[in-house]
Amino acid sequence: MTDPGDQNPQQPQWQRPPAQPDPQQGWQGNGPQQSGSGQQQTGQYGQQSPYGQSPTQPSGQYGQQSGQYGEQSSGQHSQQTSQYGQYSQQTGQYGQTAQYGQQPTEQFGQQGTGQYGQQPTEQYGQAPYAQGGYGGGQQPPKKKLSKKGLTGIIAGGSALLLIIVGGIVGVSVGNALHAPEVTVKSYLDALKSGDAEQALKLSGTEVSAADVLLTDDAYKAASGKVSGYTIGKTTTSGNTATVEARLTQGGESVDQEFTLTKVGKDAVLFDKWKLEAPELSTVQVDVVAPEDAVATVGGVDLTDVEPIAEGSYQLRALPGTYDVALSESDWYTAEATTTTAVGFGQAAEPATLAVALTDAGTTAVEEAVNAYIDGCGAATELAPEGCPFEIRNDTGFTPSGVTWKFDTRPTFTIGDFAGGGWTVDSETVGRMSMTCTLTDPATGQTGPGYSINPVDFVVGGTIEGFTDEGATFVPSP
Repeated sequence: MTDPGDQNPQQPQWQRPPAQPDPQQGWQGNGPQQSGSGQQQTGQYGQQSPYGQSPTQPSGQYGQQSGQYGEQSSGQHSQQTSQYGQYSQQTGQYGQTAQYGQQPTEQFGQQGTGQYGQQPTEQYGQAPYAQGGYGGGQQPPKKKLSKKGLTGIIAGGSALLLIIVGGIVGVSVGNALHAPEVTVKSYLDALKSGDAEQALKLSGTEVSAADVLLTDDAYKAASGKVSGYTIGKTTTSGNTATVEARLTQGGESVDQEFTLTKVGKDAVLFDKWKLEAPELSTVQVDVVAPEDAVATVGGVDLTDVEPIAEGSYQLRALPGTYDVALSESDWYTAEATTTTAVGFGQAAEPATLAVALTDAGTTAVEEAVNAYIDGCGAATELAPEGCPFEIRNDTGFTPSGVTWKFDTRPTFTIGDFAGGGWTVDSETVGRMSMTCTLTDPATGQTGPGYSINPVDFVVGGTIEGFTDEGATFVPSP
């Protein structure tokens, strides 16, 4: 039998333990094992803790000891020193033999209580050195979390992550919903749908009685409204933001800028932006017609609108094309036209309603002028009042029975309406002859009188309007 001191300590060889202990190996009984001459008695599998420390309780079924740097070989793989199955090598920390007079772990006939020859931890009646079987300053192993507990922690961590991510996403979405361009989009969407009142409300545009086109009825009747848009660059400087947009109007593209002002916070976190009322475009309608004519723009008459000049009206309008027309009349008419408010802040080309005589109107004018000429031709004075011809009496005789006769009737033209009426001008010169009776005031003797040369004349004047009886002709002075 070899002396333990002659042995070269070796690290244990690690293998899986047998399924069942071998009853012939001499380490299954409850009593302590006796070693060879002078050999220390060991605990389970002949191992001792270093420096007199009490042995640890086995942590596994097969007597494996765990601990930092003090793990013991398991199963039947402790080195055997004799044919009787005894184990001479004493193992401590790092597999060293016990020193300094360490006592065996089982003395005085104490019986081991563990399965497969495990020895109790109490020595000489002392309380166990370390509860749970881990001595020598070794830290107990960390308790493994159950699958349920681990799932709960993972779920809790996931929930926290979701809350954080959700908060970040919520703030991001909130900022997007409160961006300056969102207000501009709402404004342009209202224009697309023809909702003038909503658009004006969003922009804070003040409307007066003269703004006859800033109504739902007028705007819905308009064509060529904003049919689409694209939001471009947004520039923010302090409390002011500028949003660029490209509008589609009447098949054309119109670039536009909108200005917004920061007016506070919404839900503490998000900026609130207010759209500054954009400068609206204007349309101008010039009505060249009699005073009793009624012009309409977008189906709205301008009777109660104050003109900026005689017959000239200027109106604010949302982007769109508006019909311009004149009230119906038997004597004259005006060709309907349109006017377009392009985008914002622009002045449209004036739309002109220039009246023209209807056939009935032309006939009425001709009749009125000819009636005037005929009236002058029926005059009985040498110088009929208001007529374009006359003869001076230089004979000293008293004329009577004055008669005028047309040698040639003048022809005339009717001009366009301007300056309050239609002008009438002679196209050809008329020629009149006069005959009369002359009486010598001294003697009372009478004789025929006549114009030596025919009298040429022209006709001119203005048709100022019409009544139920026809045109009203005012001759030139």
